[in-house]
Amino acid sequence: MDGDFSIGMKVFLDNEYGVIIDLKIHELSTVIRWDTPKEKDIEDWCSMWQTFFDMGGKIINQNHQFKYINDDGSLKDKI
Repeated sequence: MDGDFSIGMKVFLDNEYGVIIDLKIHELSTVIRWDTPKEKDIEDWCSMWQTFFDMGGKIINQNHQFKYINDDGSLKDKI
């Protein structure tokens, strides 16, 4: 895994935006929280970053504003 990844990094794949909420380099585990209204919409891309990029995934502008989640991956308060 590339050392450039960090918690809070924003990503995009398959028309979905997300944020890295957990990173364990020694376990090659990287957990993404997707920007959906689901309570816990997370995926572990354990050792699969090359696959992530091969599928069209990318790191996005860190100023991107999520619709359903905060920058830390928690759900936004419902209005």
